[in-house]
Amino acid sequence: MKFYQKLDGGVHVSAREYDIAAATAIAEGQLVKLADGLVVAAAVNETGAVLGVAAENHSGNADALDPRANGKKILVIDDPDAIYQCKAPQIEAAAGGSGTTIVVTGLKVFSADDFNGGYVVLLSKAADSTNTDKIGTVRRITDFATTGSPATSGTLTVESGGTPAAGDVYAVFPPIGFAKGNLDSGRAALVLSATANLPVKVVGHDIGFGKINLIAGKHVFAVTNS
Repeated sequence: MKFYQKLDGGVHVSAREYDIAAATAIAEGQLVKLADGLVVAAAVNETGAVLGVAAENHSGNADALDPRANGKKILVIDDPDAIYQCKAPQIEAAAGGSGTTIVVTGLKVFSADDFNGGYVVLLSKAADSTNTDKIGTVRRITDFATTGSPATSGTLTVESGGTPAAGDVYAVFPPIGFAKGNLDSGRAALVLSATANLPVKVVGHDIGFGKINLIAGKHVFAVTNS
């Protein structure tokens, strides 16, 4: 994640030093929290309060060119009103869609209406795709529901357009206030592989650059942006 701006529109933010165990590996841009007073990476399914985003790399290994690499301090952007950007999560269409629906097996874990008000953007087409939409086509999500009990897939109802083919890839821009999913392995972006109640939530989209804007919904400074 990269700092984008503050909630009030400001574009300047500071980072402060926090204690970290010398051997802990943290990458710049990684979402972090405090554990026993030390900075650690947030879990992929984190539900607790976060501290912010690391403002420097801390490899945990000795580095002659960077004495802080295994030092006992790390800089963290800890402003609870900081907004961060990350790449929009991606989904792959399954068979069975239509001119107004996209069927996605991986979204079966979500609940009805979770994606209402968001957007999808077509990123790529399968080799044999007959989808008539052009790459980059933006379509608003008007409804979301799962199929089966237990659910076997999720269906996004979208504005009318081309019929998605199995293997077509879309970027998803979840609606404002969306706070589900998981963090990726680097704890630097949102993925739609699970439905943890994450401590970060969507507060905006930059569809042209394929980014979503996130802010801390649960912060160690006891500030809740709701």
